Amino acid sequence: MRNIYLFWLVCALTFSNAVWAQKGDKIKYKADRLTNARDGRVRFKKLLHNVVFTQESTTVYCDSAYFYSRSNEMEAFGRVRIVDDSVTITSKKLIYKGDEGMALLREDVVYRKGRKVLYTDILDYNLVTEVGEFKEHGKLVDERNTLTSTYGVYHSKSSQAFFYKKVLLVAPDFNLKADTLEYSSISKVAVTKGPTYIEKKDGTTVDADGGKFRTAQDQTIFDEGTIETKNYTVTGDEIFIDDKKKIYTAKGNVVMTSKKDDIYILGDKAVYEKNKGISTVYGRPLMKRVMRQDTFFMASDTLVSIEHVDKDKERILAFHNILMYKLNMQGKCDSVAYFLSDSTIHMYNDPVIWNKNSQMVSDSIDLFFEEDILKIMTLRRNAFLISIDTLGQHNQIKGRKMTGNFNEFGDIQDMDINGNGESHYFVLKGDSLMIGMNKIFCSAMTLRFKNNIMNNISFYTQPEAKFIPPHELEEDQMFLDEFDWRADERPELYEVATYYHPGDKVTKKDNLEKRARELVEDHPEAVKKVKQELKKRDKNEVLKQLNEAQPHLPKER
Repeated sequence: MRNIYLFWLVCALTFSNAVWAQKGDKIKYKADRLTNARDGRVRFKKLLHNVVFTQESTTVYCDSAYFYSRSNEMEAFGRVRIVDDSVTITSKKLIYKGDEGMALLREDVVYRKGRKVLYTDILDYNLVTEVGEFKEHGKLVDERNTLTSTYGVYHSKSSQAFFYKKVLLVAPDFNLKADTLEYSSISKVAVTKGPTYIEKKDGTTVDADGGKFRTAQDQTIFDEGTIETKNYTVTGDEIFIDDKKKIYTAKGNVVMTSKKDDIYILGDKAVYEKNKGISTVYGRPLMKRVMRQDTFFMASDTLVSIEHVDKDKERILAFHNILMYKLNMQGKCDSVAYFLSDSTIHMYNDPVIWNKNSQMVSDSIDLFFEEDILKIMTLRRNAFLISIDTLGQHNQIKGRKMTGNFNEFGDIQDMDINGNGESHYFVLKGDSLMIGMNKIFCSAMTLRFKNNIMNNISFYTQPEAKFIPPHELEEDQMFLDEFDWRADERPELYEVATYYHPGDKVTKKDNLEKRARELVEDHPEAVKKVKQELKKRDKNEVLKQLNEAQPHLPKER
């Protein structure tokens, strides 16, 4: 909010004493017709047609008037017009009490000073206290701005203006609504009280409980406010706006809610740079993405959300000490790029992914989600997968690139290895007897999983294999170079989302029940079987029924 937006309001309400003259100055008058009249013991002059009053530099025109010489008062009626220098005031009625220094204007009052205009039906000004006030709705207008309120007061001595009830300021760049607006032309500080709402031309909005505007610096502070940006609704204990730099800051219990996706970002501080379309969140921020089966959590030192006219370039970046948690997948790395348009997550700088009994590392990892379910994982360069079998032994695969495919429940199904493939795979008889280890070199191979445990391997392109029976197997032969089982780094839910406690889980069943309730509300018959399955707590059947039911549901109109 710029200084001019509020300064002109004060100018419009500055009723200088010159306009109304000084207390005790005698009033001079003339008219086409002048008669004496009496109301009881009170004598007065009755003036008709082309009535003119003068007092010092002020001239009052009207159609008719009563003048009380003893009390130095007058009442003017019909096309009242007051002129003094650059000020012109018109109304249908004026009561002026010269000795008391009170001017009371009534009905269709219009106060003009240059290009600034005040419209109201009741306007009073006290020359003694130098306080002016309009009642029963007032509207102040200049060539750029309009302010309306039910009641307004201006204190000339302290240079303070107060506007009460249904305050609306319409300016070229924004609209402001408030219950109360106070402004000091000395400190250049404006204060709103009660619910305050600002809507900017660029679409940014602020919803708060009162605020402080430093108009000289174009800075505003709100308590417990909400900012609406292009992609997010941002709330915080304190909102700071710098209109010159176009920077918006939220502090304390910050929550950013995506308008497009089920994404929430929590942190201690958020800074929105409007000109760049960048929101940065500090204070160990947490991103939550509500998915179909569960919730994806990601914590980091810093989170950055980037807006773009090209939706394919809109993304969320995370930096340093990143921890990720999903019910059937956990991860860590030092930087992340999350592209919202295709739900792809790119992990960089020592990325690690854990999926049930498996661990995957590489130079970079890409995760592709489809309908909120992890479908494809790509490990690029120096890929290394470790999977623990039923005996606790470490099956190991490494290669240049790995691509994993996941089923509709987010469980890994298979993994393709391309380039420089090398494998140490323990052969079991049943689930409890190890009969040897296969050591294989092959440029292309496919791993298949059952219940997230490696089940078998297929080899292509001239594999070189060596089978080592248990009695010949030395410990140093069991591990590939660069083997590093990092289970102690695997994050728990409470370590990622710190408001949880050890042992807490966001279960699939919780999300399935939520999804089923939504379907039941819209299509109770179509999901009757799903609801029955929920009661049995059979998660696989529930998902199956959900997927089967959805294609047959009535389409939304």
